[in-house]
Amino acid sequence: MRNKMKADNTLSLISRIHQGMNEVIMEEVKKSGIEGIVPSHGSIMVALFNGKALTMNDLAERIGKTPQTVTTLVKKLLEMGYVQCEKAPKDRRTTLVSLTAKGESLKDIFAQASAKLYERQYQGMSEEEIREFRRLLLLVWENFN
Repeated sequence: MRNKMKADNTLSLISRIHQGMNEVIMEEVKKSGIEGIVPSHGSIMVALFNGKALTMNDLAERIGKTPQTVTTLVKKLLEMGYVQCEKAPKDRRTTLVSLTAKGESLKDIFAQASAKLYERQYQGMSEEEIREFRRLLLLVWENFN
C-alpha cells in the first residue's frame, strides 16, 4: 500500500481544484467590472457580509489564516475602500473591521460566484456520492488538525 501512496496525486488534485475555483471566482468578479479584488480577499468579505464588525483575530479564526495575513489583506481592502477599521469602544487596542457601502455592494456578486461554484463542484454526482465525498474530505481534514 505504501508504494501506491507515493504515486498518489490527491494533494495535487486538491490544489488544482482550488485553482479552478479561484478562476471561477475571478471570472465572476471580472464580469462585474471590479478590479483589485482577489480570491484571498473573498473570504474576508464573506465573513463580513453578515453586517457585524469583527476583530482581526475573529477574522483570522473564521477564515483559517494567520492574524498577520489578515492584517495585510484588510489593509489592501481598506485602501480600495471596501472595508473600514475602527478601535473597539471597550478595548482601544482591538481593531474592528466592517464593510463600507462599497464593500456591501459586492454581496450579490459574491453570491453569484458562490452559486456558480456550487453548481459546478458536484456536477455529475448523486446525493449519496456527495455525502460520501464530503464525509471523506472531512476525514482528511481532521487528519491534518
